[in-house]
Amino acid sequence: MRRILLSLILCAQSASMSAASGLAVFHTASLGGSRSVSLSLAEGGPSRDPAFDFDVVITLSEFDGGGAVLYRDGGRHKASVRCVSPAMVRINSADYAIDVSARPGTDWKHDLWAALCTAQVS
Repeated sequence: MRRILLSLILCAQSASMSAASGLAVFHTASLGGSRSVSLSLAEGGPSRDPAFDFDVVITLSEFDGGGAVLYRDGGRHKASVRCVSPAMVRINSADYAIDVSARPGTDWKHDLWAALCTAQVS
């Protein structure tokens, strides 16, 4: 049931974010000066692998201090996310354990996990 609810939340979040800005940003890092890089969810849904909860597609964009796009990566970077213990993000065939107690912004993989797995349910 949790998996179905989280999938519905992801789809609704992706749809509302797509309508508003095109992509759902889950992590932003400063490159120094006034440049930043944002990682966004371009697509997402329930995972095909029963060991994971979500399969997503991540995009990368670089911005100047005024918010203008300097670079948009055309690649489609796939990842899978497991919400329950042991929390994990899989990229290609590499599994990365997630420290669920980490502070937001510390690691992009943690922020991806948090965006998908700690969504507020009302």
